[in-house]
Amino acid sequence: MSRFFDLFQVFALVCLLGLGFGRAFLLYSRGIRVVVIDRQRSMAQTLVETCFLVCFFLWVYEIVAYAWPLRVHFAPQCLGTVIVAAVAIKMVGVVLVVAGLLIYGMALWAMGESWRIGIDRNAPGALVTLGVFAWTRNPIYIALDLFAVGTFLIQLRLFFLLLAILMGVMFHYQIRREERFLTLTYEDAYRDYCKRVGRYGTFPKFSQGN
Repeated sequence: MSRFFDLFQVFALVCLLGLGFGRAFLLYSRGIRVVVIDRQRSMAQTLVETCFLVCFFLWVYEIVAYAWPLRVHFAPQCLGTVIVAAVAIKMVGVVLVVAGLLIYGMALWAMGESWRIGIDRNAPGALVTLGVFAWTRNPIYIALDLFAVGTFLIQLRLFFLLLAILMGVMFHYQIRREERFLTLTYEDAYRDYCKRVGRYGTFPKFSQGN
């Protein structure tokens, strides 16, 4: 049974990266620049983005390292120990990872040619409000959060819990930054959209507040 979870995690990770790289390649073939470096970002924003890249690399590597398994781990031994071996909890993690993949795929599809990694001040694309964006303004971040939490529940190692929390905090920081940009770019259209759809879903108390 443990081998199933190992293979599932690698397969899910390949799907996640495959969807992203595949969509990026398609857009690049149409002359659309997907990865954008914001020249107006502050030192703090640069630090957050760098920290996220490091965390994401560690997250991907450790998933593969524990599933393969590899001898070299970046996670300290005290954080890499399995807390509890519970198949039921691992299955919940599988459900969350699958949900994350589905939401991620639907978000990429709905965004079409507007998908960017970074803030594109020159050619941001059209404002997307349909599809999965009709019930949450940030489906991609939600998908990645679900994937990260699901990974922890499958691994049940503190290292993955810390990464999930840290990435969640950085996602929220990036969301707030993007919201300011979108408000300046789309003005009333985006403000009206924010009134209809919550930041993290359709629950006003959690999605509309600061």
